[in-house]
Amino acid sequence: MLKSIIFDMDGVLVNSEPVHYQAYLMALEPWGKTFSYEEYKTYVGTTNAVIIDGLIEKFGLPIDRDSFNERMKEKKAYLYERDGYPGVEGVPEMLACLKAAGYSLAVASSSPYENIIRATKALGIYSYFDVFVSGESVEHPKPAPDVFLKAAEALKTAPENCLVVEDSCHGVHAAKNAGMASLGFVNPDSGDQDLSCATRLTVSFLQVDNAFVEEVYQEWKRKREKK
Repeated sequence: MLKSIIFDMDGVLVNSEPVHYQAYLMALEPWGKTFSYEEYKTYVGTTNAVIIDGLIEKFGLPIDRDSFNERMKEKKAYLYERDGYPGVEGVPEMLACLKAAGYSLAVASSSPYENIIRATKALGIYSYFDVFVSGESVEHPKPAPDVFLKAAEALKTAPENCLVVEDSCHGVHAAKNAGMASLGFVNPDSGDQDLSCATRLTVSFLQVDNAFVEEVYQEWKRKREKK
C-alpha cells in the first residue's frame, strides 16, 4: 500500500530553475561567458557539481568547482533575497491534503541541504515534511536511485510503498531505478523533459489529492504485476 510520498524540490515545490539559471549567468560574468536557457534545461535534475563541471569544461574556466560554486551560491542568495522564493501553484493545498490523509512526506532534492531547508521554510511548507535528503549526501546523483532510496530508508518505508513526484527526466528515471511509482509534473520552466517513464503526468497540483495519488499508485502496481 502507498505509505510515503517523496518530492523533488526544484521545479516541483519551488519554481526555482529560472533563478538558478540567472545565478549561473551572473557567476560567469567575469569571463564574459554565457549559455542559453535551452542548454541549461539539459542539466535540470542533476547536482550543482555536475552543472559546474560542465561549465568549467565548456568554457575552460580558470577556477575550481568549489570556488565557482561559492560564487554561484552568493548570486543565488542575492536573487532570492531580492525577489523571494517563487512558489508553485497548488503546492500548499496539496501538501496539507496529503498530510491530513496520513502519508509521510519527504523532500529528496539534488540541491544542497541548507537550500532545501531555507526554501521550504520561506514558502511555509517546511512543517509538512518528515524527512529532508540532499543529493549531495549520496554517492550517485539522479538518475541513480540513491537519493530516493535514502529518503525511503529515513521514512522507514519500503521502496514499493513510495510515490515520487518529479519534474525532470533524471528524476523520473531515478524513481524507476528505485522501484517506486512516480508522478511527473510538467513544468514549462523545466524544459522539454522526457517524463515518459513516469507512471502518470500532471500539469497542475490543484488536481492532486489523496484520491489522485492512490490512483497513480494503483496504476503503477497494475503495470508492475503485468511484467
